[in-house]
Amino acid sequence: MKWHIVCRIGEEDTFLPEVEEAVERCLVLHFSGGATNERIRESVIATIEERYEATLSGSVQDFLYASMGAYIADLCIPRRTAEDRWSRVLTLHLPVFVQSRWRSASRSFAAALEFLTGDDWTISVRERCGDRPEPSAPTDSELPRTVSLLSGGLDSLVGAIDLLSTGDAIAFVSHHGGGLTPKFQNDTFGALRVRYGDQCCENQFYVVGPQLGGDGENSMRSRSILFLGLGVAVANALGKSVPVVVPENGLISLNIPLTRTRSGSSSTRTTHPHFIARLRQTLIDLGLSNAIEMPYRHLTKGEMLANAADHDALESMLPLTMSCSHPEVARWKGGTPGMHCGYCFPCLIRRAAVTAAGLEEADAPYTFDVRHRAPTGTRASDLRAVKIALARDEESGSPNSFRVLEAGPLPSDEILEFVGVYERGMSELVAFLGWKR
Repeated sequence: MKWHIVCRIGEEDTFLPEVEEAVERCLVLHFSGGATNERIRESVIATIEERYEATLSGSVQDFLYASMGAYIADLCIPRRTAEDRWSRVLTLHLPVFVQSRWRSASRSFAAALEFLTGDDWTISVRERCGDRPEPSAPTDSELPRTVSLLSGGLDSLVGAIDLLSTGDAIAFVSHHGGGLTPKFQNDTFGALRVRYGDQCCENQFYVVGPQLGGDGENSMRSRSILFLGLGVAVANALGKSVPVVVPENGLISLNIPLTRTRSGSSSTRTTHPHFIARLRQTLIDLGLSNAIEMPYRHLTKGEMLANAADHDALESMLPLTMSCSHPEVARWKGGTPGMHCGYCFPCLIRRAAVTAAGLEEADAPYTFDVRHRAPTGTRASDLRAVKIALARDEESGSPNSFRVLEAGPLPSDEILEFVGVYERGMSELVAFLGWKR
């Protein structure tokens, strides 16, 4: 089954491609108009332009709508409709202001999406209705000159503290589609605001697709494309050279498959260097000069915590953050929702890092303590995968330069740095679990 994702903007946009009904389907995503079962709930551009008294350029708007369209399509289209029940064939139809820029940008953007989600993506552009906007920059010289993503996780907290400790104003960008996520984002930002005052500028967005009544997908593999689209839009509103900081440790960015069954797009690649490189190329192709920076890509999570600029701030705010893959699990066990499960891979990495940095007493509570009681059944799957990965490393005899390339291509001049991140990150896990290597 081939899918056509038709993005429409405004009531006058009625574009619909010709499809072969037996083997093709259409998903219509209508921004600022359309029927209820097509409508996207968001107000991103209006919010940004009003807040900063700026007008976003046509290229920025094009990239933002492309990011939102790809993200929503990923959530709405079930993988079971694909021939192999996983890799979907997707064509994203976009109305754009700057068609000439998309001749090359469509290739780099499709490459970024293919690596991110594991699907076959094609980008098809057409001219957008209406006049191309004349971009304008804000006149307030006191506005932030750096944008940082704030997910509600621990890495983004460390990045926020490090940036704010310089005394500069920072624009934080976050996104949620409901659930518990806004609580952790709001709690974290609230604590930062109390400590750092007007240095903190909040930009929290709500982008939700149509309610189609189907199963959809909940893997969230594409969440970073939306996150970065929002970040670039805010950064560009503040200035053409304002950077977007992605605070993520190197071990999680690499996300090297622990077992062979987790290879390829079976593992998330939300901030993998190859994905970021393809996305940077897309921005270049579109004529956008806002840099995407990953300052912690050569550090483990433990090293991020240990090197934080303000340890008092980190200790007080650490329990407000969420790293768990499924924080709702406690609810089904009769406990309090919003607790870390303790046995998923992100929880294991977090506890190992917190322990390595000497911050264990300040950490949030966990539903399950793997050091005192071995998990069983599905709860043990990530811990077993860690053991398998360590055994593979010991038995293979191959240099870890091959290991770090299993998740995807890396810049040749950074491979040794990433090898070091992998080895030190796994050592943090071994030390936390009390294993021998």
